[in-house]
Amino acid sequence: MKIFQSNQCDKLKSCLLCYPTNFKITKKNSPYYNNIDNELMFSQYNNFINTLSDYGIKINFIDINKNLRHQVFTQDIGFVIKDIMFVCKMKLKEREDEINYLKKYIKNNNLKYYCMKNNIEGGDIIHYEGALFIGISTRTTIDACRELENVLNKMNIDMKVIPIYFDNSKIHLDCVFNTLDKGSGVISPYVFDRKTIEGYIPNLIEISKDDADDLGTNYVYLGEKKILSSNKNVLDILEKRGYDVTYINYSEIMKGEGSLGCSTLYLLRE
Repeated sequence: MKIFQSNQCDKLKSCLLCYPTNFKITKKNSPYYNNIDNELMFSQYNNFINTLSDYGIKINFIDINKNLRHQVFTQDIGFVIKDIMFVCKMKLKEREDEINYLKKYIKNNNLKYYCMKNNIEGGDIIHYEGALFIGISTRTTIDACRELENVLNKMNIDMKVIPIYFDNSKIHLDCVFNTLDKGSGVISPYVFDRKTIEGYIPNLIEISKDDADDLGTNYVYLGEKKILSSNKNVLDILEKRGYDVTYINYSEIMKGEGSLGCSTLYLLRE
């Protein structure tokens, strides 16, 4: 099986998902605790995977554990750099076992991999040409940045690791910033290091905090200016700039504070 990624701008060819069979809101202080419309959720998720398939993307599924409630958010458990799968170290105890199912997938498909020793989650990794923007969050540490930098150097992978600070009321970096095609991205006022990013990506389209709160940057970039988005305002903004955006209603899974991007572990871009 081939995996490869040198940025998030190239055409998406395959991804790793997990069907939300056991998805549940476990935060008792959430307004959506025990408040998921399962029939609607499955309908929305089926529409998502069918749309990916319609675009010619090969969909792979990870095994399901009935006791793990957040497996649908596969992006968090790993990320691909070149032809290597990096296995994340999860911050939340209730999500620690999710990586075992990624390791099983890696073994079954004979993939090259590295297991991170410091806390890091895939939603904090934005992969750009020659650079990795790493969100420093409640889930990802500066020590993980240093570890990743050292590991890439030992592997002779020329990739600059760039810590990015943002408002940590947001879970991951891709909830406040994301890339599009080369030279372009979407950013929100929640990002503190905008000038650092602009040094690599000069054309940053700013969205409001409200749209970021509605996970406006958590889209799936398919390549060739095609995007899947769960935010209608961001859809309108990007369409006016020449992007081909498909709207995906993802309201039920978004109750768990993740959208389409969080649900997609990119395996192959070319």
